[in-house]
Amino acid sequence: MKKIKIKKNNFLKKIIIKVIRKLGYEIIDQNNLIIPTNNKKINENLNILNKKSISLPLGEVKITRKIENLLIIFRSFTNENKLLSQNKKRLFESEKKEYTFRSLVSLCQNINKIKNEFKNFNVSLEIIDDNSQKNVVNQMQDICIKHKISFKINNLDITKYEKKMNFRDNNRMLAHNSHIVQSKELALKSEFDLLYFVEDDYVHEEDALIEMIYSYQKLASQFNDEVVLCPTDYPYLYVEPSNTLNFIGHKKHWRLINQSLCTYLISKKTLEKYWAYYEDMFLNNYDPYEKPLHELYKKINCFSPMPSLSLHLANINSIYGLSPLKDWIKIWNKNQY
Repeated sequence: MKKIKIKKNNFLKKIIIKVIRKLGYEIIDQNNLIIPTNNKKINENLNILNKKSISLPLGEVKITRKIENLLIIFRSFTNENKLLSQNKKRLFESEKKEYTFRSLVSLCQNINKIKNEFKNFNVSLEIIDDNSQKNVVNQMQDICIKHKISFKINNLDITKYEKKMNFRDNNRMLAHNSHIVQSKELALKSEFDLLYFVEDDYVHEEDALIEMIYSYQKLASQFNDEVVLCPTDYPYLYVEPSNTLNFIGHKKHWRLINQSLCTYLISKKTLEKYWAYYEDMFLNNYDPYEKPLHELYKKINCFSPMPSLSLHLANINSIYGLSPLKDWIKIWNKNQY
């Protein structure tokens, strides 16, 4: 974005504004830090979805990657309190359903933020639940209804997938992998462009998805290719020193990473193009589980935010859990249902 500094507020200024705008320039009044052409301060949101992304003082990125809609697929499981494959309690040591409810509340708040931010933008919520008790399912319905969210709840059918798995010795992992493949099949059958696969132990900041949508199209436009965005700044990314690249998104910095867990924002185009990697992951039981994703990120860029946009509610000592430099007690309390 090209800047012209005008200090005097007078009739001549108004004439100059009209002329400069017609020439394709932008104007910033350095005296009061206001952009007179749209009557915004420079610390307000200057982006326009599907048109331009502006980061002062770097200027404008023209958006070539248009985004029209988003499907959120929320995987819920409440019948065990311990972490998957670990005999450990989660942060805050609550019942598993408590994390599910708070995670869902945070997503509903994000959906309403999206509705207020973007006009004519379609966002939909699909919940795939792994056979929770009826009162738990009813509570999830109540949360969505209270937030006036359009939603659908599907039940996980493990029998459709368990015979396809290349292992038989871990019933919990069979259910976990079936959960993932059902969510991916649902996404493939949908007509949505962006897909947010999210597990039910992630509690989000209320503007997390707005940040991800704006940043997705900015980064995808800069790279002229699809990208993958994780919502969490995982501690394990800092265990070993490594070279990376940093980029400016909407209001966050985003770092290039080569690993992720199973909560991420991708496009349907990416899911279709790299289906073999996702299929390999849920048909097998690798160590680490996400090994195929790590191979995938050699072909497509994956980013995580700094600081984090969500809290992964693992054990306090887990390198896959508590993100650094955040007040997570505040966000936990804020998302009571």
